[in-house]
Amino acid sequence: MGSSISQSSSWASQSDVPVRPAIGNLNSLLADIHVRYIALKREDFQLHYRVFDEVFRKLHQNMKAVDKYYERYASNVQFAGSHYDRLRIRKPDEFDMDIVIGVPVNMHTDPNNPEESDIVIEPKWPGFVQLRAGTQYQKILVRDGQDCQINRKAHEWMDDKKYILRSKFTDWFKSVGNRGLNKFETLNDLPVCYVDGTPYTIRTTSSGPAWTIVIESRGFRLDVDLVPALKFPENRWLEGRAYRPIPVECRREYWMVVPKPNKSGQTPQDEQRSWRIALQDQEKQLLNNTYQLRQVIRLLKKLRDAQGMNGIASYYIKTLFFWEVLEKKTSDPTFWKRNDIATLFKHMVQKFYDALVKGNIPYFWNKNHNMIENLNSNTLNEYKRKINSLLIVLQNPSDYKSVARYLLTPEEYQAYQTFL
Repeated sequence: MGSSISQSSSWASQSDVPVRPAIGNLNSLLADIHVRYIALKREDFQLHYRVFDEVFRKLHQNMKAVDKYYERYASNVQFAGSHYDRLRIRKPDEFDMDIVIGVPVNMHTDPNNPEESDIVIEPKWPGFVQLRAGTQYQKILVRDGQDCQINRKAHEWMDDKKYILRSKFTDWFKSVGNRGLNKFETLNDLPVCYVDGTPYTIRTTSSGPAWTIVIESRGFRLDVDLVPALKFPENRWLEGRAYRPIPVECRREYWMVVPKPNKSGQTPQDEQRSWRIALQDQEKQLLNNTYQLRQVIRLLKKLRDAQGMNGIASYYIKTLFFWEVLEKKTSDPTFWKRNDIATLFKHMVQKFYDALVKGNIPYFWNKNHNMIENLNSNTLNEYKRKINSLLIVLQNPSDYKSVARYLLTPEEYQAYQTFL
């Protein structure tokens, strides 16, 4: 399995939360809200990770036992999402895992005839590609001799035009997962796994590219999104086709695609064939050496949650920071190191507001894709009003305590007022 999640300042112990915080300015207010309401509690995380590790290890073994293709080609399992980036807030009750699935062909391009590569990558819409099987992929059934019985799975993912369907790939993966779950003991007709003597039942749901297992016990719930992925070497990156080059310091040998349907597709085939680009390894490098930047991202995520701005995905917030990291790299290299949390928070709230005014958060790797283009004008106006109201408060240093009202839910704010 991939590496475990490292400790970071996104964690705190219950003992780190002061009984009577000293809140004398915006910096101390933000620091206290972070440790009290945003940072994951170490004890809570350790329990969730222990349960996850035991359940997933057993499930992964079972999936290998029930499917020869999965056993041979599930080449790498790695954390993704907010835990991987150390950006998870409040509760460690959702994990994301990418399971890289290999294919029995060469993923590099054919330099003499790119159109005859074993898999041809066709960029169709910003952020999405379609994958067309080349000659060797099409020949799997006649080429692989004894291995044909295993490798035929990959052959079955093709449609009649030789495109590799993300829909068939996903169906296969979910079927392997469900067959793996069937090998667990059961409790009340649900698969069950015992961790330190406690029974944890497992049920499943599906959304987007993920197959989600929901692990539950009394007072405990953990959602784990398992996302199958294909990987390509970085020399096959789409640079030059409206995509930015991968910065040298961010290169990580390969990039991935995950089977997410493209809602902008013009035909049902577009939706079935589409794969979403995933560069979380490269994006994680972008956030290196940015000092307190991660804490500011977590503050903006908490602001988003407290204000009910459900149309703003965590990835959109992170993307605002990608653009700012790139801009400051040349214009102000010491920006993230030199400034305190309060200054950085005000700066990025303003950037968030500017993006809402433009109605555009461009996808970092291809700016032709506006990630909030589907937000209707009423929703955008509501979000702008809320953030502008906060900006007015932030312009008055003496009113710093009012910032708590924006970062906390009404219930949290009511409890927090005793400290203000």
